[in-house]
Amino acid sequence: MYYPKNKWVELSPENFVRYTSWQTPSGFLCGTYAAAVLLAYTQDHLQPDLLPKTIRTPGEAAPDRLISVLQPVLQPVDLPTIPAQIAVLLNHFLARYSQAAPRVRFTSVGGWYRAVKRITSGQPVMIGLLKLLGSTYGNHWVVAYGFYENERGERFFKIHDNWGHSDKIIPASWANGTISFAPDLRF
Repeated sequence: MYYPKNKWVELSPENFVRYTSWQTPSGFLCGTYAAAVLLAYTQDHLQPDLLPKTIRTPGEAAPDRLISVLQPVLQPVDLPTIPAQIAVLLNHFLARYSQAAPRVRFTSVGGWYRAVKRITSGQPVMIGLLKLLGSTYGNHWVVAYGFYENERGERFFKIHDNWGHSDKIIPASWANGTISFAPDLRF
């Protein structure tokens, strides 16, 4: 896959500022909060009919209604999550609540190529970070919307981190697993 080196490829960072206050309150609910940002961005910028208005209206600033419906499906108990779990349960959530349900896909290892592919096509992607791989976030879910590779082959993501930042840059080597919509998402 071709992408430019020494140049950020990203979705508009301003589009993620509205989700800055969408912060994981405690524990391991980062999978739910990252999924909420992924769903909200998709509804706000790609597919306005993704979620029913009883759960969220396009452009809605607060995550409360979406989280209250999403969390019992994705993380009924405040425990860590893995990519397959989030993908399967997010597919169940969308099948139940969405008229326009796109398929959710996952990778269990790595994440660079899936993230590059999705971001290049105009979609953000959830990325699982591992402490074992050096993540200063510990084991955590974030939403990536930009990537960069320099001439030395060092790779980075620009992320929304669910900790109050919508513009953090992290090494791509921290990634272990992705969650994204299938490439045939209609928009």
